[in-house]
Amino acid sequence: MSSSPLTETEVHFAGSPASPGIGFGQVVRLVPQSRPPLFINVLPHRVALEVERVKRAMRRARRHLESVKQHFREQVGHGSAYLLDPYILMLDDAVLTQAIEDNIRQHRINAEWGVKRAVDSLLASFDQLQDGYLRQRRDDIRDVGQRLIAMLSGQPMRLPTLTAPSALFADDILPTMLAEMNPANLSGIVTDAGGVTTHAAIIARSLGIPAVFGAREALDRAVEGTPCIVDGSQGEVILRPRRATQTIYLGRRAAEQRLRRDGLTSARLPAVTRDGVACHLLANIEIQSELPAVERCGAESVGLYRSEFIVSSDAGAAPDEESQYAAYRAVIAASPDRAATIRVFDFSSDTLPSDARIAEPNPALGLHGARWWLAHESVARSQLRAIVRAAAFGRARILVPRVTCLSELQAARALLDAVCQELAVTGAAAQRIELGAMIEVPAAVFIADRLARESDFLSIGSNDLVQYLLACDRGNERVSYLQQPLHPAVLSSLRVIVAAARAANKPLTMCGEMAAQPACAFALLGLGIRRFSLSPAALPSLKRALRKLSAKDAEKFVAQALTLDTACAVEACAETYLER
Repeated sequence: MSSSPLTETEVHFAGSPASPGIGFGQVVRLVPQSRPPLFINVLPHRVALEVERVKRAMRRARRHLESVKQHFREQVGHGSAYLLDPYILMLDDAVLTQAIEDNIRQHRINAEWGVKRAVDSLLASFDQLQDGYLRQRRDDIRDVGQRLIAMLSGQPMRLPTLTAPSALFADDILPTMLAEMNPANLSGIVTDAGGVTTHAAIIARSLGIPAVFGAREALDRAVEGTPCIVDGSQGEVILRPRRATQTIYLGRRAAEQRLRRDGLTSARLPAVTRDGVACHLLANIEIQSELPAVERCGAESVGLYRSEFIVSSDAGAAPDEESQYAAYRAVIAASPDRAATIRVFDFSSDTLPSDARIAEPNPALGLHGARWWLAHESVARSQLRAIVRAAAFGRARILVPRVTCLSELQAARALLDAVCQELAVTGAAAQRIELGAMIEVPAAVFIADRLARESDFLSIGSNDLVQYLLACDRGNERVSYLQQPLHPAVLSSLRVIVAAARAANKPLTMCGEMAAQPACAFALLGLGIRRFSLSPAALPSLKRALRKLSAKDAEKFVAQALTLDTACAVEACAETYLER
């Protein structure tokens, strides 16, 4: 917390920015209203009745969530309404249903306790896993469990009625509850739990509601009815703001809104620096609801489609070839130049579909990325077939994630060639498909010259590259201060990669949110990077920044930055240049 300890008025708290924007309102506490379920031993003849109670509750819960989805779709359109599908599907999940029934029959317990016991057991199986996708699956189960218990106990979850601009404070907020709320007077959300990639955060962004997650101290100090400001752009919560502070934040909110308007207005302008150097801005896509924003935000193409998100809400196997073919064809069709770079499944042992999940002591250093994909040849072949078929309707480039050695790229090339030959027999093969390596680990940096010679293009995964180079988990709050993209080791590594791509005359794209920071964009420009792929929402700001920068100044800055010893020194140097 960063606060004013000597005053009883205004207090500032820090958290994680989850949904951008600045909201003003009164604190409304979201307090769980349902009592814990009762444990009851039932007589043998009651067991079947308890099982039937669960089935009826599941049907009622499903109907209710279908109506919530329809209500949510009317508010935000079709784009984000799909986020509620996992919760609806969970009510038909065979694993959950069987676990509940087994608990009731084997232990002769009431339906409420059977649900609790089954849900607790499933949640416990996720406790040792750190991957964001599985945390979302954990939330799916917890959400459905709470909803079923509320239905069975006759205590439906009631949401507060907001009659004035309000900031909702909660230990956690379930995605379905947020989708169910009327956003008219919901000016902000503050929670202890959650992260920027959770469904709750995505829904908040879809509704345009500022949100700050991970703000435990703000929750502890907030009193119902207290005036507050929620700054979802910077991750700050202010209780009892002074009038002067309110004026400042009102001005910031107006400036943010103006920037967003201006950014979209200028999104179609060329990404050319002040001294005439042309850059290329591409879009990173995870989910198909983001596709309409690709062209609107000024992207030339889809620079990275993270294909594993096709299965992020499915607990079963990887999707079949036809499902993938439809998804990839939609991505290519939505790309302004009818081209897309599709990254093959970037799974690790703890993010796999449930039928292939295995236990590893350290999944981050285990069977993941290219290693997993190549070890599952039938899955790889099916995916390649779908991509090659979709490429007939445009152009596709295939990106192999987390490459650590040349043999992985060569094996991927052999698989792709074999699939193309198979499809050529049927007449379904498209033009030659380009194959590229994603540089995300230190090993790939030091063989970048070899990878560049073997591949058709290179992409830098800045999010992972920074955390692997600096040996710090970007999701770990205790070491978050080490997330320094301008660290000398990062800059030196990027220089090596740029030189390798240039020597082999291969295209190089920076994929990741590093370029969204002005100082980092300045450094990347100075290193010689000209292709940037970011989330669509970040593109207008980057384009606006590039149009104000000078590539010659950026090159001078990088030459100086590479002689500095710390990230802080590099950042200070960048600020000096940018202030000019």
